[in-house]
Amino acid sequence: MSRSNAVISVDASVASPPFLQIFEQIRALIERGELRAGEALPTVRQLAGDLGVAPNTVARAYADLRAEGLVMTEERRLTRVASASPASSRQSRRKALSDAVETFLASLASRGYAADEIGLEMRKRLGTV
Repeated sequence: MSRSNAVISVDASVASPPFLQIFEQIRALIERGELRAGEALPTVRQLAGDLGVAPNTVARAYADLRAEGLVMTEERRLTRVASASPASSRQSRRKALSDAVETFLASLASRGYAADEIGLEMRKRLGTV
């Protein structure tokens, strides 16, 4: 993340776990092109130290990024942004959006909002009402 000067942070006041915050932020940086194919990520230990989290937290985020095909780990445990085809990038973006919407809706439903209330508010915000 050296060239892009990308900043990743973990916010303890957020409901999502630290590994997921790291995963989501790195995924977003890759999707926006702020982290490019072949660019090296910090080592697990380095990023864990920078963020004040356990190395296993960063390792889990990196493992999930590998599972999504967004990064690859080379010899000496160097993790780089993977070269992805435009189709897989679009698929990754669609999945990221779907996951975010699912999490958002589940959060609202657990707080007692009905589907019609949520839908109306979303249509207002999107300007379709």
